[in-house]
Amino acid sequence: MMIEAAHKLGLSVTVFADSRSCPAFKICDDFIESSFTDMDALLKFREQCDVFTVETENIPLSALEYISEKKIVCPNGEAIRVTQNRINEKEFANSLAIPTVPFIEITASNIHDIDSCFFPGILKTARFGYDGKGQVHIGEKNQLLRNAKDLTNSQYILEKKVPLETELSIIIVRDKDGNIASYPLAENRHENGILTESVMPANVPIDVHKLAFTYGEKIVNQLDYVGVLTVEFFLSNGNLLLNEMAPRPHNSGHQTINANVTSQFEQQVRICAGLPIGDTTLKYDVRLENILGDLWFSNNNIEPREPNWEELTGGVKILKLYGKNEPRAGRKMGHLITLMRER
Repeated sequence: MMIEAAHKLGLSVTVFADSRSCPAFKICDDFIESSFTDMDALLKFREQCDVFTVETENIPLSALEYISEKKIVCPNGEAIRVTQNRINEKEFANSLAIPTVPFIEITASNIHDIDSCFFPGILKTARFGYDGKGQVHIGEKNQLLRNAKDLTNSQYILEKKVPLETELSIIIVRDKDGNIASYPLAENRHENGILTESVMPANVPIDVHKLAFTYGEKIVNQLDYVGVLTVEFFLSNGNLLLNEMAPRPHNSGHQTINANVTSQFEQQVRICAGLPIGDTTLKYDVRLENILGDLWFSNNNIEPREPNWEELTGGVKILKLYGKNEPRAGRKMGHLITLMRER
């Protein structure tokens, strides 16, 4: 979707990835298939392009640092370092007086002495893990001991469960000159850790909208961030708690393609290209529903079967498929957009 936005602006895109199976391969202008440890491939990539960005935070910092020695990378390496590790993320938020749920890093030296105040909680890998992967609900200490494995080679964080009123996210945009804009706050619903629905704007008090922007503004200024940043929150007992950050366009902002003057994807491209921040105005109240790979197996069929899209859209919803080759349970394959009310 970022490549589609770049093409609309007349820009060419080279993609660096370790496999041609990614959807970007089908529509990019050039593709370099290699490992992020392949210095010859990284050199070719660096020489071929003018400016660089990321589609995921899970890029080795060494590769980003190598590219940034000669070229502009949006966002910068420090932003990636913070956001690719849940412990770093929460410690960073707390350093800015942005509240989070109570949390503790789980190590070999403290795992037998975790205070009962952290239970029940959610055990997560500090790195990687998304859409519910790498997460286990923990009710008590013995369950923690059974699930926190390989503490020598893996980092874990235990986050206390809190009462949830709703889940929210805001997309913040900052350019190289420090100008800042945001999209309206979105209200999100998850099942099994996977985003199933996102509605923009969120149906929460205006003070919550303002506070989410204030927190996002603090974060991008402190990181000297350039690009699109998504900040996810819990609303718990009236308190706004930072959950996670994503240094890129986010699933809860895909509806901006149809509902906003400028999509989050065009925004990322504009920032990278040094263009002014685009208008983030919401033209429609909008609902996004994710399409998971489970749908291809909805009739208990063993082999995947293409869904009846006409039936699913009802002639009203807007269908967007991501071009992924293989449908799998829990895998995001696309989304449906409902434009609910013109503003």
